[in-house]
Amino acid sequence: MMPWKARLLLVLLGTAAFLVPFLVGLIVEQTRIRQWGDFGFAPEQTRKWWRNGISFRDEAIRWRAQGFGPDEAPEWKIMEFIAQDAKEWKEAGFDVSGAAEWRRFAFSPSDAAHWVKGEFSLGDAVAWRKHGFGPRDAGPWRDKGYSPITAADKKRAGKVP
Repeated sequence: MMPWKARLLLVLLGTAAFLVPFLVGLIVEQTRIRQWGDFGFAPEQTRKWWRNGISFRDEAIRWRAQGFGPDEAPEWKIMEFIAQDAKEWKEAGFDVSGAAEWRRFAFSPSDAAHWVKGEFSLGDAVAWRKHGFGPRDAGPWRDKGYSPITAADKKRAGKVP
């Protein structure tokens, strides 16, 4: 074989080794974008969901149905919220970090919102709840200067704040 033919063959094989996977990738991407488009996603929206770590159409649909976009959903997903739970926390007035903290101590969105409305910190809410108080019962005791332990003792003795 002539040296120039060998070089030409090498260049053609090298070019094909790059172009074939590249073209297959483009075809696959365009096919997926069309599939997402069947569910109302514009091509750039689809790419935005993908860039933000949500690559499955059904998952993006669940997040979108709960009112989340491709910029907001991933931060909730990273904290291991499902779309419905994230919506409940968001409606209760929490951002993702606040929701994650309150959830870590087994508060529901509505319970956490009541504690926050009563001007309790997370630590105070945990302490008062541990002693059997809800946000409405704990408020008057706290306002009179009682600690959760003292208030629980007084409450068991039949006293009111």
